[in-house]
Amino acid sequence: MAKYKRGSLTLARQVFNTPQLVLADDLQAIAQFLVNRANGVEMDSEYVNVKDDTPKFELSANPTEEDIIKYERAINGISEDGTTGYLDVVGTLVAKHDDFNACMGFTSYEKLYSQFEKQVSMGIEKVVLNVDSGGGEARTAFEMADQFKSLAVENNIPIYAYVDGLSASAAFLWSSIADEIVARPDSEIGSVGVVVQLVNNSKMLENKGITRKFITYGENKVPFDENGEFSKQFVKSIQDKVNKTGIQFNKFIARNRNMQVEDVIATQAEVYDAEDALAVGFIDKIMTKSEFYDNYLPKLSNRKSMYFLQSEENMTKNVELNADELQVEMATLQAEVSDLQTKLASANEEKEQLNTALVDVQASYEATKEQLEVMKVELAEVQQAKAQLESEKVQAELDARVAQRTAKLESALGADNEQVAKLLATTENLSDEQFDVIAQSLTVTQQAQQEQFAELGGEGQESVQQLSLGAKIAQTAKKMKS
Repeated sequence: MAKYKRGSLTLARQVFNTPQLVLADDLQAIAQFLVNRANGVEMDSEYVNVKDDTPKFELSANPTEEDIIKYERAINGISEDGTTGYLDVVGTLVAKHDDFNACMGFTSYEKLYSQFEKQVSMGIEKVVLNVDSGGGEARTAFEMADQFKSLAVENNIPIYAYVDGLSASAAFLWSSIADEIVARPDSEIGSVGVVVQLVNNSKMLENKGITRKFITYGENKVPFDENGEFSKQFVKSIQDKVNKTGIQFNKFIARNRNMQVEDVIATQAEVYDAEDALAVGFIDKIMTKSEFYDNYLPKLSNRKSMYFLQSEENMTKNVELNADELQVEMATLQAEVSDLQTKLASANEEKEQLNTALVDVQASYEATKEQLEVMKVELAEVQQAKAQLESEKVQAELDARVAQRTAKLESALGADNEQVAKLLATTENLSDEQFDVIAQSLTVTQQAQQEQFAELGGEGQESVQQLSLGAKIAQTAKKMKS
């Protein structure tokens, strides 16, 4: 048993002088084991012969893909159909997973979380905690339980806890994170409290003629006073730790069970039977194991996958359906298959109709698209023709206007008068009304001058007079434009 010496020391550090979420009897048993080890007493077989009810799954030399899947699910605590993860919260609960703790039959918070992570990665839909434990270490218990709960919430995985005997202290802490706690009728639940065991072996050593003298730096380095008793300061520090942990424990349970903290504190670490635990609010339902199987676990024809909750006998026994039941089940399945085939045929017919309609719609779309392109070209041509006509209309109107004005000026000045072109340029920006005023004035003035020249016989002055008149008219037109 020498190989357990280092493990024993590790366990001692975990047990003594530290807050524990465990039943006092369980703590005493562990402490007694450590005391026996310290005194050279051989380890009792109950501590090393750990019962292992887990069936041994072995793969054949040439496993199928289905065999591998079943094997992976089995070794990771997952039901045969892959929907449900199972985790045992049994024995003494400790923080870390190591070989010594495993050999002692302890369950570690670290292992619970890592196994749950694996189950989540394999696609489980729910997880069942099979609880039968008097509790264990306070160290990391709250943190790891919260992490477990958070992972379940993130992946939308409900947690169910089944108390198969005992859920006390740290075990109840872990049970409380479940969405529903179901307990076997004869189970015990509770012990929301904290305990520390201080062991002073001074008297034992004294009786053996052994005396101790501690030489220290720091008055709190050892817990003993000069008389070999625990110092008041040391006891107070332990009590403060216990109180702090106890308050944290009560708040944790109140939060997870939707209870008032005062109501949890009022239990004073009482351990209740199932009925009283239900009345207090510590559990949600009372069911036998069979009832729990029927209501919460997968309906499988073979329950071998639930090995951790069943006896070895049930695990190895083949479950056979009654012939009549099998015929009824086959008939039901055949009816379901026939119904599915009918629905499939109808769906295929609808699919063909939709495909035909889709082809028609596509063809119509293409034809409409081509027609639209032709219409776009035609529209562009019409718009171009319209623009051309409008331009020609404007030009025609302009030409007609110029012709009219030329005729009026030639009527006033003569057809070959060079002043006509100059006057047209000078008066082109005038309105028709303004031009007519000038043309009329020009006509009247020209007539008067011609009559005057005729009377005087001054025909040689006609061009000069006309030029002079044109200049005057141009000047008048310029003024009218401005």
